Amino acid sequence: GGYNDGGGGGGPVRVTDVYREILDDDFNLHDENYSWNGSRERRTLVPDDPEMNSVLGGGIMPGSICLVGGDPGVGKSTLLLQMAGSVASMAERSLQFQGIGMGPPKPSSTESDETSDDFQKQQQKQQQRNGGPVLYVSGEENANQIASRALRLGIRDPELMLWCETDADVIADNVASSAYGDFDFDANNNDDDNNNNNNSPRIPKQPSLVVIDSIQTMVCDAAGSSAAGGITQVRECVGLFLRLAKSTGVPIVLVGHVTKSGDVAGPRTVEHMVDCVLYLEGGGPLGAGGGGVGGESGSGGGSGGGGGMSSLRILRAAKNRFGSSEEVGVYEMGPAGRLLPVSDPSSLFLSTRQDSVDAEGCAISVALEGMRSMTVEVQALVAWSAGSGGYGGRRIVDGISNSRLLLILAVLHKRYGISFARRDVYVNVVGGMHLGKGSRGGGGGSDLAV
Repeated sequence: GGYNDGGGGGGPVRVTDVYREILDDDFNLHDENYSWNGSRERRTLVPDDPEMNSVLGGGIMPGSICLVGGDPGVGKSTLLLQMAGSVASMAERSLQFQGIGMGPPKPSSTESDETSDDFQKQQQKQQQRNGGPVLYVSGEENANQIASRALRLGIRDPELMLWCETDADVIADNVASSAYGDFDFDANNNDDDNNNNNNSPRIPKQPSLVVIDSIQTMVCDAAGSSAAGGITQVRECVGLFLRLAKSTGVPIVLVGHVTKSGDVAGPRTVEHMVDCVLYLEGGGPLGAGGGGVGGESGSGGGSGGGGGMSSLRILRAAKNRFGSSEEVGVYEMGPAGRLLPVSDPSSLFLSTRQDSVDAEGCAISVALEGMRSMTVEVQALVAWSAGSGGYGGRRIVDGISNSRLLLILAVLHKRYGISFARRDVYVNVVGGMHLGKGSRGGGGGSDLAV
């Protein structure tokens, strides 16, 4: 119930009445000392993932729709499957899964309230009593493949439901049916032979979270006969899930493919429609941060060489209606393929630094990623080039933009008369960190290192 009517048929309501629904019970409209605190909203906190909670602005907002993009293989599906399993661990146990050995035990009603002053713990306990199952819908993998990945990630909860489906209308009808008990998603088609929904599983209870992996594989009737992944299909499917989330209060997370430029594939309208746009970055080969730049002859392009793969992942908010878009989350890819939250990235970046040895060409820089300051080490090396004639040397960077390096070298040449002709210049940020888009203050470290 409540005021989650996204179809516009509910009519206007007083904002103060909505305050009482979305905030905790002790909200007092006439209390002049009451200050807004995002943690007091009735959001779903993802267990054991403070990075995700921070990026989302304090947890998953009910009825929100979030779009997660990233390069292929960066770990989008892994991160969201972990999140789905964590949220499912707080779901109310189904009757057939309340026995011993069938997932986490159902919380006791006699739990101690000694920690009632900690609102987040109270919120988690409330979610454990009332949370529904988590629905993970995939249009790219079958159930066996998803289950194999979930087993590797250590997910054991039976309240995580897997569904391989690409028909957005069928998905929406099932979720709406679980939210409104009397909703008949087969009402418009009584032909059992031609009804595609007959084999669709009914969801026993309104889900606490729905994950769609990915939106480019979904199709709906409103888009006509256009192919999956096309502009019309993506726009109409996102619009359908948007109305579903707003009307039922079920939060929905969409996985989006990205183009060569790094933007989410599909119309730009999609990013305007959703509440949050998150990008998962990292995982590229170390040493591939930029190509070499030739001198006067224009030659000398270098790829940077291979230095293995970075285990660092950064979750960045490009848009967030319910929190700051300056927040970032840091993860490290563990040996089992699980993305582990990193609460202290500075320790990770500086863990291999040896202060007792000569640190010529190395500098420590404090970079501001969003609203989080991180201490990173920047390394630089200048060496004679093996080229001849008018060859100007190579400029190879990993972790900073190539244009930033060229600016530093130009300033050194202009102000201090230091020439880098026929010299190769290498700059590397330790740990796979990229001091580029979204980061501020990292240029000072590269300046000092050079």
